[in-house]
Amino acid sequence: MRAYDLALQNFSVAEHLLQLHQLLRELNSYDPGKEFALAVCERLQLKSGSALHHAKNNHLLCGISGAIPLPSCLLLKEGVDFLLRQAVLVASSAIESYFWDTLRENALTVIKARGRKADSSLRDITLTVDDYLSLEGYSDPDERLRQIILKRFERGTIYDFTKIEEIASILTVRDFWGEVAKGIGLKPSELQPRLNSLISRRNKITHRADRPDDDTKPDEIDSHGLRAMNHAWASTHITAAKSFVMAADTVIKKAVALLDQIIAQRAEQDLARKTIRSMSDLDIEGHNKEMEQSPPPSPPTP
Repeated sequence: MRAYDLALQNFSVAEHLLQLHQLLRELNSYDPGKEFALAVCERLQLKSGSALHHAKNNHLLCGISGAIPLPSCLLLKEGVDFLLRQAVLVASSAIESYFWDTLRENALTVIKARGRKADSSLRDITLTVDDYLSLEGYSDPDERLRQIILKRFERGTIYDFTKIEEIASILTVRDFWGEVAKGIGLKPSELQPRLNSLISRRNKITHRADRPDDDTKPDEIDSHGLRAMNHAWASTHITAAKSFVMAADTVIKKAVALLDQIIAQRAEQDLARKTIRSMSDLDIEGHNKEMEQSPPPSPPTP
């Protein structure tokens, strides 16, 4: 699957988590009355009077079979904010996966188009003996080169903008942030802080389970002792991240298209040279045949 399509799927998961948070937040225990409970039992094909859990908020009224425990977090204040944290993780992973997979997809094109002018991270790839031996099964030289590149660029983690800029540079995108920000309709100084805030929060969730540190203010801590998270913040930053990837893909596709043109032009030039060489060889061969078939010149008369 192409890197861009996979990124959109990941962002779709993050958006579904945001929607689920909206659906479940501020859910409370509820007694709907006997009539509703009997209707739920009938619909779930349970015996009349079976144990049920009932919960309600401004968006949802549900009856749940008592055989399945109702997660206590659903009924606590800020108890479903873990969905927001998970959405942040998914969105951050979507950014990382997009850039690493895009690099892996297009690195071979960069090498074929740029050759020795390619970025040093491509030109200076080294192999172990084990790597070399593992390539013996690939007869196609392009596929061997592709496998070498894949071994070099295993998917990594993007902790800041440095790695994104490095990948963009390898793909021959020069003014990456300027072009991407222009595509979104923001200034780089407006776009980068939003992305940095999202990635920074991802790091805190991943490495500290979103626990506060000594510098966290008391009003930034929720009732569970974690950093406070709200739907508006998560939604705004995830939307910015998705827009960023969409704009970045447009910029990168433009750069790769120019590389493809270079490769196509070289292929046409090689074909033209081979054609001219073949025609020259045919002319020489035809001339030689004519010489062989023509009678020898008559000796000069005395």
